[in-house]
Amino acid sequence: MDMFAKYKAASQMLTQHTRKAVLNGRPFITWADGVRFSYERKVREGQDINTVEVFVDSITGREEIRKADSAREKVKYEHETGRKIGVVNEEKYTNSPDGKYALYTKDYNLVLVNNETNEETVLTVDGEKDKEYGCYVDIYSQISVKRDGHVEHPQVLFSPDGRFFVTYCCDRRNCPKLYLIESFVDSVENIRPGLWEYRCPFVVDGDDEIPHYSLFVGDVENRTMKKVDAPDFLYPLFTSSDRSFVKWMDDSKEFYFTWIARGFKEAAMYLCNPVTNTTKMLVHETTDTFLNLGAFGLVDGYGTYLFSNFITGDRKYVFWQSEKNGYAHLYRFELTKVLEKCADNCQDGTWEDVFCDSDRELIVQKIIKVDEENKKVYFMGNNDRECSDPLYYQLYVISFEGGSVVRLTPEDATHTVSMGVESFVDTFSRVDMPPVTVLRKNDGTFIRELERADVSKLLENGYVYPERFTVKAEDGMTELCGILVKPADFDPKKTYPVIDYIYGGPQLYNVPRDFTWDNSMNREIMGGLQEFAQLGFVGIIIDGRGTPGRGKKFHEFCYENIHGCAGLCDHVYALRELKEKYPFIDLDRVGIWGNSGGGYATVSAMLEYPKIYKVGVASAGNYDQRMYEHSWTERYNGLYREEVYEKGDITRLAGNLSGKLLLAYGAMDDNVPMSQTLRLCDELNKYNKDYDLVVIPRKNHNVPSDMYFIRRKMDFFVKHLLGEEPPVEFRFEV
Repeated sequence: MDMFAKYKAASQMLTQHTRKAVLNGRPFITWADGVRFSYERKVREGQDINTVEVFVDSITGREEIRKADSAREKVKYEHETGRKIGVVNEEKYTNSPDGKYALYTKDYNLVLVNNETNEETVLTVDGEKDKEYGCYVDIYSQISVKRDGHVEHPQVLFSPDGRFFVTYCCDRRNCPKLYLIESFVDSVENIRPGLWEYRCPFVVDGDDEIPHYSLFVGDVENRTMKKVDAPDFLYPLFTSSDRSFVKWMDDSKEFYFTWIARGFKEAAMYLCNPVTNTTKMLVHETTDTFLNLGAFGLVDGYGTYLFSNFITGDRKYVFWQSEKNGYAHLYRFELTKVLEKCADNCQDGTWEDVFCDSDRELIVQKIIKVDEENKKVYFMGNNDRECSDPLYYQLYVISFEGGSVVRLTPEDATHTVSMGVESFVDTFSRVDMPPVTVLRKNDGTFIRELERADVSKLLENGYVYPERFTVKAEDGMTELCGILVKPADFDPKKTYPVIDYIYGGPQLYNVPRDFTWDNSMNREIMGGLQEFAQLGFVGIIIDGRGTPGRGKKFHEFCYENIHGCAGLCDHVYALRELKEKYPFIDLDRVGIWGNSGGGYATVSAMLEYPKIYKVGVASAGNYDQRMYEHSWTERYNGLYREEVYEKGDITRLAGNLSGKLLLAYGAMDDNVPMSQTLRLCDELNKYNKDYDLVVIPRKNHNVPSDMYFIRRKMDFFVKHLLGEEPPVEFRFEV
């Protein structure tokens, strides 16, 4: 097969093709009443794919097939993306649950609307530019949402009965600005470049310079809004209306929230009365390193609440997730006793680990359901000794009173569940095993299989099953997990160049655990390893020390060590063991690539280990942690200390470059500004180093989704690592 044909085969592994090639891999479950549910089933009939709607009784497992509802796909899309089909501009109002009231912002203030009388009440009067009530704050895409036409509506959390709401005032007046230049727009009438500005705090900024988020509670009946008696948040309070640090009690009489101090060494849980606006501290925890609270995109949390902690409806117990014993467990407090004394006394021995008779290394992640009547907590957990991978998520149940934890999902795989009243739907898979969806009772009893994914088209297009492996970290003891993808035309008698797809950020793991055929950000699955397999490369992904989900000690390898790129040294060490396991790997031809924290890790690899990594592609990298948004860096590196943060400036090693390096950035990146890349370029220029640079004029931080960048990345590795010429006439079909 010539190189042009290999590129054609690789193009079939792009996400826009793979996402359509799997049927019934991720059924979207809609519960009608907690007992009955429905989902769509797709059936391949020749070249056609027909869709039917399946209605299931979760008690008996009986199903009924009906003609598919065309509106269902719309509901599914809106649920998964948060965007309404056919609506260019989202509504500017946020409505109460009963629909009687609505809120909107006007001149940076909140306005309450009585939907029955249309009467309006201005609730605040001191709002001004950069001091706004209920404003949308996405610290990683402030300009992107505006360019996309997002119409802002107040970020508020209504009480279940609709009388009260919680929101915040965001004061960013003292926060320094960053700027983006939009070089052009598609309009002759407006042909001049445009300037976008946004406020972004760096780790070097003082407390007075970073945004302050003050908590407020509103009363729609009395048409008032008052500041809550609580310390300000120094990190965003809501990331959206359905992801919050605040949670209401079901009876609407109180709400609770988790507060985190700047630097993530201190956190507390407060209970607030919305009538008096007074708060009581329930739990307080400190650490010498960092508290692993509220992960970035992982499964910890409870519903829309970002934390795996809660208060029981009868106000008897408070549950708090902590890594006090080295692994995230649930700790129980009696609320009456906590209120009788200062919550700080919880440090002195009243922490009751609910896992009193269980595996001490089991890790609590997302709480799925709290059964108040039967006093049980259902949660997703990992690090189970019986699983072949510590990051395989399973469903567990435990009593309020503690004792043994019961695992409800027996398969050695990673699981995603949707719970009803007495049963739950479970979809499980591995990277080397397509998804299976089953129905089980809440005690784990098997009822029936619902779906088995059809991956025939994916395999027909050339998809290569990844192989799972374990290797040792640089310490020679810690076991690491990874995957390897062989070339599509694999010949065990040959040797192949290898590409290490790396992320390097300490907030999430990079190795996929479930069967992977889609990416919601329109990026390549597995970092493009499936495309590289078609071109003749071996691809690997490894989770080194410093990534989460393996316990406190494993994760704290990244503490004051963001520059360690979540175990980059482990990648280097593991290559020798991988060569023993897979003799077809050519260690003289090792490449590496990544985006964002992966871009930083890639450049770090090229400059710190130039004899190992010969070719690298780095996009949108944060090459100096001092020049990045403060909450991400402070979480792991702590508050600013120059002796720590200067190590996070990889441009200081620019003179070490000896391999082939391709840098890329999006000119409209409002997460990692392009100045990070240009500053690195300036240092490389000083040392007279050759490198390639790709600029994507319209792109934000999501550089890996760009077709031109994908093609240039493939070309770069083909030419400099594979040693062949890329087909100059090839273009992706968009």
